[in-house]
Amino acid sequence: MGRKRGDTKKRIMEEALKLFSVNGFDAVSIRAIADAVQIGNSALYKHFSSKQEILESIVEYSKSYFLRVSGEQMEGIEDVEGMKESCIKMFEFQTKDEWIVMFRRLLMIEQFKNPNMAEIYRNFFIELPLQSQEQQFLKLMEAGIMKKKNARMLAMELYAPFFLYHTVEGNRQDILELLRCHVQNFYEENIICQK
Repeated sequence: MGRKRGDTKKRIMEEALKLFSVNGFDAVSIRAIADAVQIGNSALYKHFSSKQEILESIVEYSKSYFLRVSGEQMEGIEDVEGMKESCIKMFEFQTKDEWIVMFRRLLMIEQFKNPNMAEIYRNFFIELPLQSQEQQFLKLMEAGIMKKKNARMLAMELYAPFFLYHTVEGNRQDILELLRCHVQNFYEENIICQK
């Protein structure tokens, strides 16, 4: 039984992302992608008209995947403990999920050559987390749970170490322990009461 069309399309995206995240977009040829998927160039062109279209599909899929997972994380938060745990879970998602790790690496490589990729990187890994945290903090302030301060500044304060550790290798357990301590200290400093 042959593969479904959608399966091949997804495999093309996966193999292209693997290659792009190591070599950069410009250094990868259609032939290299087709070889990685074990199909011919003509079979690849049945799914995508160009390498640029493959990249655009990777970006769109990554956006929807990232937003879905971050939305699921924020959805169930009812208290401060839930927020603390959500911080760690999102860090683990961003540093352990194979697709997101490769996508971040691709954006990091390409951001210096392509202003559009730099903007995607900034939106995904800086603006989106900061905006999400800022909104949560405003809700906590309105509810009288969190001290009234500049919510954007607080979001930056909480997120900065997480962002820093996205880009480095190291002992995962040590990093997670440091981040748990950071989150605990942050909330001890800024919470009035826990509900």
